[in-house]
Amino acid sequence: MACYNAAEYLDEAVQSALAQASISLEVLVIDDHSSDQSMQLAQEWARRDPRVRVFQTAQNSGPGGARNVGIEHMRGRWYAMLDCDDAFEPERCRRLVDAAESWGADMIADDLRVFGDEIETCRHLGDTFRPQSDTISLEAYFAGTVMFSSEPNLGFLKPIIRRDALSSERYRTDLRIGEDDELVIRLLLGGAHYAYFPKPLYRYRKHDASISHRLSAKNSALMVQSEKDIRAKVQAAGKASNAYDARYASILDAAAFSRSIDALKAKRFAAALGAIIERPSALRHFAMPIAARWRRLTGNA
Repeated sequence: MACYNAAEYLDEAVQSALAQASISLEVLVIDDHSSDQSMQLAQEWARRDPRVRVFQTAQNSGPGGARNVGIEHMRGRWYAMLDCDDAFEPERCRRLVDAAESWGADMIADDLRVFGDEIETCRHLGDTFRPQSDTISLEAYFAGTVMFSSEPNLGFLKPIIRRDALSSERYRTDLRIGEDDELVIRLLLGGAHYAYFPKPLYRYRKHDASISHRLSAKNSALMVQSEKDIRAKVQAAGKASNAYDARYASILDAAAFSRSIDALKAKRFAAALGAIIERPSALRHFAMPIAARWRRLTGNA
């Protein structure tokens, strides 16, 4: 559990992990130099329950850097990520591990049960994603991770990963958004078997402070550089396809859109226009904030 300024939610997250039924586990909380009481709360949990172990990054490293610390110190056969503002259903780990071992999978993800103060609880994927043979292939993953698509994005899933599959892989520490997605692609390119369990056993909290909803120009630029590295690996492996090209183009469009929005906020209108001229296909994304504002005004958010 990578933890940064999560004091408001940490107790619920840790408690949900400790409440996992019929499975032996440890809960590793890695504080990423929080400025609130997160570290103290985590240490109190460690005093109360020996299954909780607390670590801290050498410096603020983002979720990827914090998760790398957890991977280095884990002692179990399976690695399960849990964001510090989310929670597990009690049977999640047992059911996913059993399914993964039965299917011979290296990683397995379930659907998300999305909830929040201002949204009605719903499923992220629901019935819109039905993989063949319970497997998420590399091609299916590419097709399901097109940014700003009308379809739910597979990159939001939180896979449980076999420790052996992570022996030579770690998260990129320069990414603050999309670090999970980037790791999954590298694992798939390496031949990992990714299974899907179609039950919503991960409780995903959606709120304004969530890192995954802050696609700034800086973060999107880092995503573009990361994706260029991925693109080189995809091409070297002979895995380029129309699905991947669509994913790649969507990331370039999202980055241009983010640059344009940041420039507009700073009243740098020429720079905002320049970003769109560079990627004209990004212009369609301006309909998103307009649509969101309209839904709020009409009470249909």
